[in-house]
Parts: sequence; structure tokens; C-alpha cells
Amino acid sequence: MVFTGLLLAVALAQFEPGPAEYYAQCRTLYDKQVLAGARAACELSLVADPKYAPALKLLARIHLDEGNIEQASDLLDRLQSMGDNSLETRTLKARLLLVTGRPAEALGLVGPVPGPEAARVKGRALEALGRFREALKAYRDAAVLGEPRARIDAARLLERMGDPQGALEEIADLDDPTLLPLRGRLLWVAGRLPEAARVLERAVEHLGSTEPQYTETLRTLALVYYGMGDLRRGALVLGQMAGGANLATALLSSSWLWLLGLVILVGLHLYGESRIEPVSALEVQTEDGWGVGRVYAMLLLAWLLGATATELLGWSLYRNWLAAFTPVQEQLVRPVFYIVAALVLAVFGWGSIQPQDASKEGNEVPEPRVGRVDGLWIGTTLLAVVLTYAWISKQLGGLAPMPFLIYRPLGALAIAALALAEPMLRVRLPASLRLRYGAQLTPALAVLASGLFLISPVLLWWAVAAILLAVQLRIRNHSAAMMGWAVLAVLLLVGGYLPWVRTLF
Repeated sequence: MVFTGLLLAVALAQFEPGPAEYYAQCRTLYDKQVLAGARAACELSLVADPKYAPALKLLARIHLDEGNIEQASDLLDRLQSMGDNSLETRTLKARLLLVTGRPAEALGLVGPVPGPEAARVKGRALEALGRFREALKAYRDAAVLGEPRARIDAARLLERMGDPQGALEEIADLDDPTLLPLRGRLLWVAGRLPEAARVLERAVEHLGSTEPQYTETLRTLALVYYGMGDLRRGALVLGQMAGGANLATALLSSSWLWLLGLVILVGLHLYGESRIEPVSALEVQTEDGWGVGRVYAMLLLAWLLGATATELLGWSLYRNWLAAFTPVQEQLVRPVFYIVAALVLAVFGWGSIQPQDASKEGNEVPEPRVGRVDGLWIGTTLLAVVLTYAWISKQLGGLAPMPFLIYRPLGALAIAALALAEPMLRVRLPASLRLRYGAQLTPALAVLASGLFLISPVLLWWAVAAILLAVQLRIRNHSAAMMGWAVLAVLLLVGGYLPWVRTLF
């Protein structure tokens, strides 16, 4: 009789599965990465028992994997209300905090938790806080504990730290076709372009045209071909990209602000020219002959010489014509553009550094004295503008990022070198514009032109140009602005040791 009852209970359980049976189905489907089916099975388990903790945890994990933040948060709140403070629940809560931009809280929650997943989450929290060395150790600990994805995280972090060769070594023994795009990218960043081309070609063969990585892999492959000087194959890859992406839209989205500034600058010039009386349409030359056209010619020459220097440096070091647009390599090549351009402008702007000549009556016109305090407050103001822009550009995502890591030694040197361009940008340029168009249009034209000259990020350069032009007009001396650039470079170099500063760039 007892045996018959047991058989009946088993039969009923098969026709009416309980929460455990549904959870087992959910776990099986999740292990196979069939997330939609796993989610449905876990939901059925909770229908059978709304407080079944294993199904709540697994369903929260699925929602985190899918990016459904609100649903995952609701499930974790239910677990917390049930008094569940297990290691798995704390790890999931830390993942949620990371996604919602609270890495410090996530680190405090998962720091003492053992296990591979907790170690990986700890690494991601440390990376978000700018503590890269500690994050790298946490990723490697997670890999040793059995979390294979942590090695990929470590490789990406090493690339971010400027060590693509180390990143390649991190994933050297991982034989997974899905890693081909990452491996090809790292070879490209490391300057091994022929190898990168071969790996990326294999990656394109394995990827479907609908996969998210497909377009990005083609883009990297095109940059590799053009960097090698292979224009034919580069054009073929761009043509292949055009079938799945609007290249014109992509180009416009990255340069629309610069183009808008150029249109406004041209419009203001046309408006200024229309206000000039016909009798005075010929430009009056100053004593040293610095008219608007000549100043713009010097800006263009400085830009071309700076660009040429970066191209030659990129080819000599990496055999890559597009090193200025290659991650890691650009941190060495791009600052050279600003240094060379500033040096060229310093040569042509040197005459404006000299004190004013004696007046017609023979009296000396004294140059205003500028103390060190002026350079300190100007440099501090510029630092605040730079950090604010870095934070805004990271939050919005639509603004051009910083042109290089300005808290590194070479980046700080490039910032300091911009002081040499001040006589041209803040003295000769406004003076020529004022002579041609008058005092009303000069500030806008001078700010727009100097910001466009420095290319990217143009919004930041406009803000900086406006501040420095206001200083020039107020103090009537460019020495304070030049000192401000030097102070800014020192502050950036010192601030680069702070982890939270590194997270902004």
C-alpha cells in the first residue's frame, strides 16, 4: 500500500511539476545559453512557488545577462526582503550596482566574497574606479579559480593600459573563433599589421553579417589595410562595409561639431566682408604685414607640418600610416602633432612677444607686469574645464573624446607646448581680425578659428580659447596665458596619479 502511494505521488509529480523541476529545466537551458527558454522556465518555477530562492537568483542572473536592469533589481529586492544574504545574492547585487554606475558600493559588497564570479566582479569594480593594477590581479585570480571570461577582461584592460603585447599573451592559448576579432584588434594596436590583417580576414569569415562585431571587425580591417598603404583592399573592405552601414552618416556623426563650427566661421567672415565699405574693400596692411589671410596661411602651414610629422613618425615606428587613429599608438603620435604645430606657430608669432615700440612722442609704453599668481589661477581654471569636459563627454557619449591621454608625460608635454602658440592665436590672429572686421566680430572669429585649428575635441578648445582670449583682453598680456598652459600641464601630470582622474579619459 505504501509502495503504491509512492508510485502515485511520483506520477502526479510528473504531471504537475513543482518549482524544483522547473528550476532544473531553467538551469539546463541557461547552461546551454538558451536565455529565452531559461527565463520562461524560471518564471514557471516562481508561479509554482513565488519564494523559491534558487529560481529567483537564476532569473535575476538571466535578466542581468540580458541587460534588463529593472527586472533584476526587483528580483534582488525580493531576495533581500526574504532575508537572503548568500554569497551568490551578494555577487548578483554587486553586478547590479556596477551596471548602475556604483562601483565603489559594488566593491564593498563583493570584496570579501570568495569564488570566480565574485573575483571577476571585483576586477570590474576596481577597473571602473581607475585602480587598474588591482583590477588586473583580480581578473587573473578569477581566471585561476575557473572563470575563463576573466582572461578576456584582463586582455582588454591591458590594452587600455597601453600594453597590447601583454594582452595578446594573456589570451595566447585560448583557441576560440569568437576571439578572432579581439586578437586581430590587439595585433593591429601592437603594430603587427600583416598578422592583424590575416587574423581579421579569418574573423570576417566566421562572423555573420548580422552579428554586432561584424561591422566593427570590417572597420578595423579597413584601417589595417590603409595603414599598410594597401589602398585597393582598403577600398574593397569599405565597399563591403557600405552594404551594412551608412558610412557618410558615421563620418558626419563624428565630425558634425567641427563642420558646424566651420560653417559658422565662414558665415561670419561673409557677414564681416559684407559690412566693409566698397571704398575700403582693399585690406590695409599693418606695419609687419599680418593680415587675416596671412595668419590663416600660417595656421594651415602649422597644421600641415604637424600632420606630416605624425604621419612620418607613425610609419617609422609602426609601419602604420594611420597610427594617429590607432589605439595605444595614437598616445605617442597625436601629441607630436600639437607639439610640432605649436613650435611652427611660435616661430611665426615670435615678433608679437616683443614689447611695444616707443610711441611717436618718444615715451616708452610699458608692458603690464604679470605675476605668477595669474598663471596659477588660469591653469587651475583650465584644469577644471578639461575635467568637466572629460566627464561630460564620457556621460553623453556623443562628443569627441580627448585627443590623447593628457595626464601621461608626452600628453602633458603637448599641453605645455600649446603655450608657444599663444602669441599667434591670442595676439596676431585677433589683431588681424580686428583690423579687418572691427571689434564686434573679432572674439567670435578668433575663438572659432583657434578651436577648429586644434581639430579635436573642438568643443573643449573653443571653451579654452574663449577663456584665454578674455584673459588677453583683460590683462593685455599673453604671458599669463602661456604660464597657464604650463601650470595646467603640471596639474594634469600630478592628477594622473589619482585613480578617479584616469577613469575620465
